[in-house]
Amino acid sequence: MNQKILNQLILDLGKGGITPEYIKSTFDIDLDKNYNNVEQYAQAIDDAVLHRYFSKVWQSDMKKWKHSGLQLIDEVNKLRPRAVLDVGCGYNEFKGKIKYLIGIDPYNDRADVVINTIDYKSKEKFDVILCLGSINFGSQSKIETEVAHCASLLEQDGIMFFRVNPGVPHDKPESKWIDFFAWNVPFILELAKKLNLQVLDIRDDTNKRKYFVYRKI
Repeated sequence: MNQKILNQLILDLGKGGITPEYIKSTFDIDLDKNYNNVEQYAQAIDDAVLHRYFSKVWQSDMKKWKHSGLQLIDEVNKLRPRAVLDVGCGYNEFKGKIKYLIGIDPYNDRADVVINTIDYKSKEKFDVILCLGSINFGSQSKIETEVAHCASLLEQDGIMFFRVNPGVPHDKPESKWIDFFAWNVPFILELAKKLNLQVLDIRDDTNKRKYFVYRKI
């Protein structure tokens, strides 16, 4: 749940109903469907805000990352993976460069499968999963659920590469209502222990991001 959006909705409820006009003027998105409660509205608005931002505003620059950009192509291919999943692949820039890769993304039609992370199912397990800037939004519970789902898709001894945001907002005005989760090293270690994952590496990356690597044990 996006707490920023939920809090704003609750604050404004006394001023009137949640109408399409109110949603447009407050969050600058169009939402025509009616929902039963404020939590459902918050979820729908959050999804619409993320969809608009990552499909129309955000641009990728894989060259800027110190550890989690284009250099991962050789690193992953050296592992000789049988199957690779790129979670939140954006423009699917690793497609054709990393072998046997499937890119999923809820907001970008260049993905092989347009779907939310938690809704993606697969009969096969993956040797490598990339989560580069994609599991960054919402509550700690949501983050844990998404990482746990990725871990369930990972083969035993498989590797997951992460780039995460320590809660730094983007500078675009359209990102105002995005709830950036504040990743930190203690949480990375705690999550590994909870999900039976081994931490292979943790480093500082460009733009105050954290880069880390899990192995499924």
